[in-house]
Amino acid sequence: MLRRKLFIVLMVAVGSTGLTGCGGEAARSTQTQTSSAGAGPHKNISQASLATRPARPSRKEFAREASLSTYHNPDEGISFRYPRNYSLEEGDVRESSFFLKRQEDLDSEQPGAALVATVLIPEDGYPNTTFEHGSLQLVANGAGTEKDCRESTLVGAYGNNSRTMTIQGIVFRWSGQESETAGTKILERAYAGYSQGTCYEFLLTVAAEEAPDPDGFKKPAEIIKIMKQLEKVVWSAQFSSKSATTTGRKQRRADGLLVITTSGENATRCRREAGR
Repeated sequence: MLRRKLFIVLMVAVGSTGLTGCGGEAARSTQTQTSSAGAGPHKNISQASLATRPARPSRKEFAREASLSTYHNPDEGISFRYPRNYSLEEGDVRESSFFLKRQEDLDSEQPGAALVATVLIPEDGYPNTTFEHGSLQLVANGAGTEKDCRESTLVGAYGNNSRTMTIQGIVFRWSGQESETAGTKILERAYAGYSQGTCYEFLLTVAAEEAPDPDGFKKPAEIIKIMKQLEKVVWSAQFSSKSATTTGRKQRRADGLLVITTSGENATRCRREAGR
């Protein structure tokens, strides 16, 4: 009888232990499910906020933006971007170069045209190569018509095989040529587009030594790739309304008169003196 009672007590104790273990597991399982259910909405909110968060510019885009400068001319209603390491001169160029147009050249070739700005690639822009020169010049001519602009002598100088491209809704006619002078290979291109009563012209020039370096220290300059860098400046052009303030501004006309604007409406005309 005593053994039977001990056996019954032992069985009750074992059953209680099993129930306790099952209860603990059930509690942990319930707690896990509750935690997961609670984390679900927060996770969805985080994913939604990430989805709606604006994408940040990449480091490459930041580097490209930081490496560019902007030229803005409100009087002519034009702006463009160019590499920061290039130099820029407004108006007539200070240096005399075989590759650059000067204002006096434009006066004889295209009366009424004004040299607005010149962008120059530094001489050491392509070290250890045969690179000699790279430039972009912006010319504005308000004296002619749209037809005159389409028939630009600067574009026509490279032959009749011209093509077109559109920049900010403005159709530009362009042509180019490759030549060789005194051992120097020259690649030239000219663009002309009409807007706001003005013919905007871009003149691009890249030059490099034709003969390879006999000592092998200089590599041949890739003038086509360099020209593409200058073309990017042309493609970046933006056109806006010209500034209403034109006080003291001078405009050249095809009839040889200087138009000196003293206000937004009135103008004084005088004939250029000899040598001036």
